[in-house]
Amino acid sequence: MRARKPDIYWREGGCGPALVLVNGWSASGLAWPRAWVRELEDSFRVIRVDNRGSGYSRFAPTPFTMDDMADDVAAVLDAAEADQAIVAGMSMGGMIAQEFAIHHPRRLAGLVLIATRPPAPAYVIPEAGSVIIELVQSPRKGETLETYFAKRWSTATGTGFAEREPEAIAELARQTAERPTPRVMLMHQLRAVSGWGHAERLTRIDAPAAVVHGTEDRLIHVLNGQRLAAMIPDARYLELEGVGHLPPLEAPDELLDMIAEVASVDARAEPSARVADQSEPAARTPAP
Repeated sequence: MRARKPDIYWREGGCGPALVLVNGWSASGLAWPRAWVRELEDSFRVIRVDNRGSGYSRFAPTPFTMDDMADDVAAVLDAAEADQAIVAGMSMGGMIAQEFAIHHPRRLAGLVLIATRPPAPAYVIPEAGSVIIELVQSPRKGETLETYFAKRWSTATGTGFAEREPEAIAELARQTAERPTPRVMLMHQLRAVSGWGHAERLTRIDAPAAVVHGTEDRLIHVLNGQRLAAMIPDARYLELEGVGHLPPLEAPDELLDMIAEVASVDARAEPSARVADQSEPAARTPAP
């Protein structure tokens, strides 16, 4: 049977076991800390996808569901000729990763769920409504996209992080501004999240799994991480004190170590030969 051509764009770099990074609501595969990705590429073949509506996947079919986005990840693996992969998903990307684990268990080598939540009805709603409202507001008149995104992402981090690490926030703002997600696509993604349910299916996951969550995550309450770890059989759980919704920025070393633990490889090993980074904006497709 011929593999389905991906409806989404993706890029890769590094060599080793395949590791798929799936980002959250509004964020594309561009929006990961570059130095952190480079460290991963020393030990993994890192595949970064642009979810439907984000990055260079703006013209993917709509409307769509979480199931559709999980199938997109499987189609990318087909295109990349990777039989299996460790899948690391953050926020909405963690929801996509859970759905991938349930529907494509033979393709899953390991699962890392970062700052995310279980499906309905098991998730805990955050109390920080004002933070969420700020995240969906439009830029003010005359405000540059980089300034807008820097302010937006700063509210998602733990206490004092944005002041201590302004360059980390600035890098993420630049990455997001490079290819912002159109508002109509933000709404499509939110609809996919709101329609996602059947938490009881998490018990089917039997691959090595880990859950990572910050205690100061105001977008997805830390109780969600605790519930996920309890619902997925034998899942590891790492709670990051003082960390908000962006562990790749706020706790990159701890996250590297957890990915390495799930993959049973050393993410800090000496750099090996790295394949060329198939970078923005080229789309990759399976061979005919």
